Amino acid sequence: MKTTFLYREKPKYWWMSLLIGILALIMGVVSLVTPDTTLVALTVFFITMFFISGIIDIIYAVSNRKTSNNWGWALTGGIIDIVLGVLLVCMPLPVVTTMLVYFVGFWILFRSILSIGLSCELQQQGVKGWGWLLALSILGILFSIFYMLSPVLNGLFVVMLVSIAFMTYGIFRISYAFKIKSINDLLKKDK
Repeated sequence: MKTTFLYREKPKYWWMSLLIGILALIMGVVSLVTPDTTLVALTVFFITMFFISGIIDIIYAVSNRKTSNNWGWALTGGIIDIVLGVLLVCMPLPVVTTMLVYFVGFWILFRSILSIGLSCELQQQGVKGWGWLLALSILGILFSIFYMLSPVLNGLFVVMLVSIAFMTYGIFRISYAFKIKSINDLLKKDK
């Protein structure tokens, strides 16, 4: 019996996945060993994301102002994102890394409350699956409150999560590289 494979011939450059995996593992270890530097890098990342998210939400809101009743909420969310980004940029770096936890927590809280309204709107439109979105929104509120109540631990918690995520992704990519490499053997057996 012939098996259908995604690859019809030996995959090229399988080692690139291996390289990505090794780099991700290194990033995970470096993040774990240098939590202060990682927190600063995450701060820059979050500031950038606030600006990008805000601009995208504002464009979305303005583009849909004639077709959506809730375009004002998207506009408000976009403005809040940009304001948070500007506030973080204007603060000195030591203050920013401390305030980041509160800003991210507030942002998650605001977005989760907004998501409850959007979920209810979907329910009114008769869209199936809106209850799952409502449940995720409520979980977002609970996590944001927990996150803001323990800011000292959350800086380290975020760094540990990033480290673990890099390491698990690295292990996945390394394993995936060797699985791709082994496809050649499977192709030979199938012929």
